[in-house]
This record gives sequence, structure tokens and C-alpha cells, in this order.
Amino acid sequence: MLNPTCDDHGTSEGSMGSTSDNADAYDMTPNDEILDETGNALASPYQAIWDNDVLEDWLEIYYLGEAGSIDEQLGATGSGNNGTRGVKLYDDGSPAITGSSRRLYQKVEGLTIGNEYTFSVESRSEAMDTPSEVYLLNTEITGEDGINANGESDESVDGFMMITDDYDEFTLNSVTFTATNTFVVVYVRSLSSINEETEVFYDNFSLVEGTLSTEEFSNVNFQIYPNPTTNLLHFKSHGSDDLKTVELYDVLGKKVLSTSVSNNVLDVSNMAKGIYVLKGYTLSKRQITSKIVVK
Repeated sequence: MLNPTCDDHGTSEGSMGSTSDNADAYDMTPNDEILDETGNALASPYQAIWDNDVLEDWLEIYYLGEAGSIDEQLGATGSGNNGTRGVKLYDDGSPAITGSSRRLYQKVEGLTIGNEYTFSVESRSEAMDTPSEVYLLNTEITGEDGINANGESDESVDGFMMITDDYDEFTLNSVTFTATNTFVVVYVRSLSSINEETEVFYDNFSLVEGTLSTEEFSNVNFQIYPNPTTNLLHFKSHGSDDLKTVELYDVLGKKVLSTSVSNNVLDVSNMAKGIYVLKGYTLSKRQITSKIVVK
């Protein structure tokens, strides 16, 4: 990913350069130019890859009823994990709208169709009940109709996770998906982040090839198999931190199962056929997230 630590093009207050250009790496309509650390203007390395004005117009019409002035760019912040720079989703109330119009957006090129990838991010929410919806999209969407109607089951979605466990402290969440295009769009929204008291902060993004976690974002490695499955899911830990509990969510985000795990095996034979998001919690309270298919 570009600027995965959110530290590039974001100098400290009072020094030359800009304190907010680091957020351009996650803006669906990045600026033509960004400032380097000495204040010199550079051609944006992001706009050369993506510039989704059509989606911005769709958001304006969705929230305001017509194309006009709305800020869909997420904010820059000095409140990243461990005191580094990060980015944030929130709404500043100008204009006053229902829900948050800001989105996190980055197009990542160079994927291989059919290969599996793992995306992860660290996040922290200022208030309770401000979940983050994380989509891994196989197209540069021109509107959110499919996402709003079908969530992660929409054909534009290769991977999805709902982050709900990051209140008041940074937590690490990850999701594994199979690429159906040569690029993926990382797309995040937090619809309950409606003001400066409900901000959600993000830092240390990662996108790596493979089904297993790597030391880039986790010390715990898991393999889930077979997937798809008809009855049993097996969890193999490449370490000493076994799974303790598992939750399953349906395509509407409803929790349909919460259970402890015995002998690293989960029986899903009584589940309806379909796609689920699995959240697993380890003995050391780390979390893994993966899409599974019951057939």
C-alpha cells in the first residue's frame, strides 16, 4: 500500500511542509500536488493511480440531494498509534447531515487474480458503538447502492470486515480475501462517526499476499480450512496462541453464532448455506477475521 504508516507528507506543526498531505494517500479525490517535508510542491503520486470524482458526486447527491460542496476526504491527525501520524473518519457538521460523508479510499495495484491476500489495519474509536465497515473492492465503485443493499455479498466486494472492538485503544484487525481483479480498492466508512466526539483513528495499514498472517502485522499465524466447507472448520495455529472463541456474522452484519472452540474445530453443519464473516479470538485476546463459505 502507499503510505501504509500514514507518516509520509505530514510534518509536525510549526515546521515547513504540510501537516495534512499524509491523508491524500487515502482520499478518493487526491490533490494535484502534495508538499514534501521541506515545503516543495510535488505531483501527487496518488492521483496518477486513482481519482474517483464520480463517487464523490454520488455521495454529494446521496447526502445533500444534489452535487455540491461536501467533504468526503478523511482527516489527517497526529493521534496515530504510538504517537505517530494517522488518519481519521469523522464529520465536522459542515454541512450538517445524517451520518458521516467521509470515506477512506485507496486503490492498490499489482494483485494476481485468484491469489489470496490479507489486509490489516490498526484502529481506535473515540466513542462506543462507532463500528468501521472495511471493504476490499474489485472495482472503483461509482456509488454505494450495492454496498448499502447487500453489504459484503455485493459482487464488487472481494473481502469485508466490521471492526467493533477498538473503543478507546488501538486494536489490530485483519481479513483474508481472494483477488478477482489485478487491483483492490480499500474502502472504509464509519457511519456512526457523526462529530468530533465520535472520531475513529487509523494507522499502520498492511496488504500482503497469502492466507496467513505475517510478522508485518501479527505474531499469531492461523490457517482456516477447508473453505468452503460443508460441516467442519479446522483452525491451525502456526504458534502457541490457539483460538478460544468464535463469532459468525451473516451478510447483513447480524451475529448468528458465538461459541467457544474445542480442539481447534468448529462444527458449522447446522448453519444455512452462504457467506459468513468469522471473527476468532485467541487466548491472548488477539483477533483474526476471515470470510468463510458454508455450502
